[in-house]
Amino acid sequence: MVIGGFMKLNDEVYSYDHVYATGEKVLAPVVQPSPSSIYIICFTSGTTGQPKGVRLSHRSLLAAMAGLYVQWVPPPNRFQFGVNDVYFSFLSLAHIYEHLMQTFTMYVGGRIGIYGGDVSKLLSDIKILKPTIVSLVPRLLNKFHDHIHTEISKKNIIARKLFEHAKEVKLKMLRSGVQRYDTIWDKLVFSKIHNQFGGRLRMLTTGGAPVIPAVMEFTRIAYGCPLMEGYGQTECGAAATLNLPFDGTTGHVGGPAPWAQVKLVDVPELNYMAENNKGEVCFRGTAVMDGYFMDDELTKKTVDEEGWLHTGDIGEWLPNGGLKIIDRKNALFKLAQGDFVSPEQIEATYLNSPLIEQIFVTGRTTRSFLVGIAVANLEFLRTAVEGRSELAKCLSLPADEFLCHPDVRLFVLQELNRTAKSMHMQSIELIKSVRLVPEEFTAENGLVTPTLKLRRHLLKERFAKEIEEMYSEHPAL
Repeated sequence: MVIGGFMKLNDEVYSYDHVYATGEKVLAPVVQPSPSSIYIICFTSGTTGQPKGVRLSHRSLLAAMAGLYVQWVPPPNRFQFGVNDVYFSFLSLAHIYEHLMQTFTMYVGGRIGIYGGDVSKLLSDIKILKPTIVSLVPRLLNKFHDHIHTEISKKNIIARKLFEHAKEVKLKMLRSGVQRYDTIWDKLVFSKIHNQFGGRLRMLTTGGAPVIPAVMEFTRIAYGCPLMEGYGQTECGAAATLNLPFDGTTGHVGGPAPWAQVKLVDVPELNYMAENNKGEVCFRGTAVMDGYFMDDELTKKTVDEEGWLHTGDIGEWLPNGGLKIIDRKNALFKLAQGDFVSPEQIEATYLNSPLIEQIFVTGRTTRSFLVGIAVANLEFLRTAVEGRSELAKCLSLPADEFLCHPDVRLFVLQELNRTAKSMHMQSIELIKSVRLVPEEFTAENGLVTPTLKLRRHLLKERFAKEIEEMYSEHPAL
């Protein structure tokens, strides 16, 4: 409360002028940061349990920012991120990459617009702001991709043919190394998509999970700007590898950032050997963390005596120098017959199907097969079912009953495994049963982290009944 004209009204209420004058007499000395002083304690996503506090110094953040600067700002870069750019922010600042992007935008003199808080109105917010730079998680890229193709499927045959031809022409250009956004097809067809994002997009970035190659290619040809995929961890300031702005290839997360040394080390128990260009990804450099907050023992396990950060991710060097993330060391588990499977890799493959938006794959060491809990893309699924006479009876059912119907579940399972087989997944990796749920996995309901990674232990608890029922359906396996 401001009490004008009074220095002190009683023992609890003072005027602002009095408080300000009193404070000036006891100013604490300003402590200037040093390169080694702590900039932030940023907590990891906690996908496997308790989040860990990561101590990042000012040196760490500046090194990560310098890596972006070298790739995005000075000539002869075609991109040149600067004062005329507007960054659209919607990811949580618990995500170290979002923290890095906002700090970097301010450093180069750009502007930041923050979304209104309702993810369902994200496109509306983007259209109002008209940003030039947007960071999107792969799941949103998938959702936008599926929505666009669903809308196109409702058009007349001429519009559909025109769209498919435009896509085919631009894909050929992209795969031959040409990224242009001034073609006749951009003006006739893809300008409508570009305008949905405000019409000023110059760059999209993504990371945090694998991006489906078809989705990445479509985004690059249809949104009117390059899409860059990066990879890193909270423990190394987020961006440890990154595609170059006009790299049109897919299936990798780019080469090392300027600050980073990268190596692969043997994981013999999983048959990943560095001599075959496969192994655990390790980083060393100025952006690597000082350690975990109040956990020296874990720090020593994660960062070795030579300063190498052991990420727990399994990578592969590709012939073009790009790093491909192929597995997660700690996510692998063994089935009853002794085979190791990687649920994250399997989930990424199944997400190529437009019938689902999210999927959680799990298994048991006492059983020989996997099962899945999937969040259905209800609109797309109903459209797919309309063309099946044997499933037509299900269309009149309420959403919950529709998703639980055995025939619908079987249809989705068959389509998911058809997609998986087309991408050369082994039979041991195919799920034998799936349950469809209408509610998304969100940070609000606790099923994903603030960085949108699955909380596997909580998903197992939430869907314990459904998982048990799926295993009961196949008692002999």
